[in-house]
Amino acid sequence: MSGRPRGRDGFALLAALWILVGVSALVLTVALAGREAAHASRNRVALARARWRAAGCLERARAVAADAIASPEARTSAVPPAGWGGVDRAIADSPLLEGCGVRVRAAGARVDVNTADVETLSRLLNAAGVPAFAADSMADALADWRDDDDLVRPLGAERPWYGARQAFLPRNAPLADVRELRRVRGWGAVAGLDTLVAVDSARVPLNQAPPAVLASLPGMGREAVGRVMELRARGERVVDLAAFSGVLSPGARQAFEQAYASLAPRVALEPDAWIVASRAEDGQPAVAAVVEMTLVRAGTRVAVVRRRTWTE
Repeated sequence: MSGRPRGRDGFALLAALWILVGVSALVLTVALAGREAAHASRNRVALARARWRAAGCLERARAVAADAIASPEARTSAVPPAGWGGVDRAIADSPLLEGCGVRVRAAGARVDVNTADVETLSRLLNAAGVPAFAADSMADALADWRDDDDLVRPLGAERPWYGARQAFLPRNAPLADVRELRRVRGWGAVAGLDTLVAVDSARVPLNQAPPAVLASLPGMGREAVGRVMELRARGERVVDLAAFSGVLSPGARQAFEQAYASLAPRVALEPDAWIVASRAEDGQPAVAAVVEMTLVRAGTRVAVVRRRTWTE
């Protein structure tokens, strides 16, 4: 009889199987890592292409804006000049921007949630259809969220309220982005507010701002807002703020004139700036990039004073 242990053959086979499993696992890990690296590389390339495409559309939009305010001899388009107040229409109608996902809005056409007082916020929410008590409560909650203390306003909410519900705690500082409003008590339950608020401050463009934003201004009652919208519907504009009171009824005129001193510094007959954003996609699955720039008028030229990019 042989003196070799009988279990050695089985042990060698088991060891070989474990080695095979380990090598297979290592090969699979390397393959997955390589595939993820390849996907990440493709995504980066697609994102770069999307950014270039969005930036290209923005440069076209800037050229259209510059042409809209250029002197007659310097213009390159046969379309009648739109002027600074009509830059949004010029961009929307320009054939140069076909195939571009460009959005244009006047700076100040949304209420700045970081600087607006409680009364302005309440008026905005009322005009947006929020009942009075809920509007006052939401305004106080936002003021508590952004102030630098933990003192609770009469209808507001501070850290204890959010902590008890395991929610995000107040920033106690200005909001970094409009999307942060969803974390403020009550604001996430009202749809459509993102089109009325912003985190950038500028004078309200009287001829471009939506009705709810106009209604948030002192002295701009329902009749005054209605008159502005009637002028827009006829293709006309408010060209003199003081003379505008002449088209109002005696009661509305009195309210307008009483608030004129505080209203006049807060409004502009033409936008202080235009905020233009372009969104583009590339790759499969698609990745999206957004490039945004702020345009200001510099004589007969258009200047870019701010540019930012993000991924969606």
